[in-house]
Amino acid sequence: MTRIFLKNLNLWRGEGDRIDENVTILIENGRIAQIDPGDTLSAPGSSKIVDCHGATAIPGLSDIHVHLTTNSDLGRVVDNATYRALVSGAEKQLHGLRNGLRALAAGFTTLRVMGHRDGGDVELGNFISRGLLPGPRLSVAPWVISMTAGRGDLFYPRAWPRQELDTADGIDECRRVVRTHRKLGGDFIKFTASAGLLSAGDKAHWPNYSVEEMKIIVAEAHDADMRVAAHAHATEGIRRALAAGVDTIEHGSFLDDDCIETMLNQGTYLVPTMSISDFIIRNGEKSGARPEGIEKMKLAREIKMRNIQRAMEAGVKVAMGTDASGNLCPFGQNARELEIYVEMGMTPVRALETATVRAAEALGRAEVTGRIERGGVADIVLVNGNPLEDIYVLRREGGIRAVFKDGQDMTNPWPEPFRSAGGF
Repeated sequence: MTRIFLKNLNLWRGEGDRIDENVTILIENGRIAQIDPGDTLSAPGSSKIVDCHGATAIPGLSDIHVHLTTNSDLGRVVDNATYRALVSGAEKQLHGLRNGLRALAAGFTTLRVMGHRDGGDVELGNFISRGLLPGPRLSVAPWVISMTAGRGDLFYPRAWPRQELDTADGIDECRRVVRTHRKLGGDFIKFTASAGLLSAGDKAHWPNYSVEEMKIIVAEAHDADMRVAAHAHATEGIRRALAAGVDTIEHGSFLDDDCIETMLNQGTYLVPTMSISDFIIRNGEKSGARPEGIEKMKLAREIKMRNIQRAMEAGVKVAMGTDASGNLCPFGQNARELEIYVEMGMTPVRALETATVRAAEALGRAEVTGRIERGGVADIVLVNGNPLEDIYVLRREGGIRAVFKDGQDMTNPWPEPFRSAGGF
């Protein structure tokens, strides 16, 4: 039996303002066996004892909107469309491994992955879950479901050959592509309900798909207990996605008061993805984004911030997602999203909850992640300080003392000589 004995820590359980001081946690075989105050619990024999004096224990964090198998070599920036079209699936999978380790070292033990066709996201997730590779827990959509000339289609160069079901049009094809994703091992479904900001040749206010097509996608997914994420910037795209009954709205740039009211009534989660525009606007073409996309992001930025703030203030449920995408929005900097929420008016506690209990709920995995509780999975991050008072400590150098995932110490998941290679 593997035992880890964490003593002298301050504990934030994943929800609410309370921090328990001078706590001891016993981990056995990947789960939390005991949580006790002070010195009332003794370390069983053969336990690895960790003195956590000065640290706050928080649940492993979740980022529920990432593109994992994107370029991890930050010393060699690649245009996104070129990368997707010309880099082999095997190389993309290796980039995904590196990106996942970056996120894990930053305290993110769970990622929801917006996969790319032939990127190996599903297979990488399976290897991690079987204990064959180190990495965060993955929930994967094999690739985005897009209509012809929709956002997913326009992300690739027009001359690049398409495979069957790269696009799906009409009721029958929408039904079939969802069933195909389920067969391929997908955990959830992602489709495009509107145009995008970085895809070429479209405009952010364009909706994608009819309500009828969306309803088929959602119904087929829900029949198989798969949740549905809708990429949606445009107001009309958000309205249609909500009418179809999606579980999460990704981005939500141009949502209006009617959309907010519907989300409140239906309990739909909003995944704001503020980090990617923050990074691209600050870094411009050095990020690998094209001028057209950078300009669209600049035009949408202030409007999106106001709309997301209104949704937050109204009480819409927010789950954290960054849109981490290699050189466009680097892995390992995932906690920047939480900083932005605080800068937009959230308290640090509410911001952290978006990456713990709210993210777990949105994933449909509240019984697995999001809390530190007896009997739960031992995903624990030790922070040098109190993130409920200082959210910036999560990205500060030396801010993360240790990361445990499934009770295993994953603080340094990558060998030392390789940590600086390619900007690791």
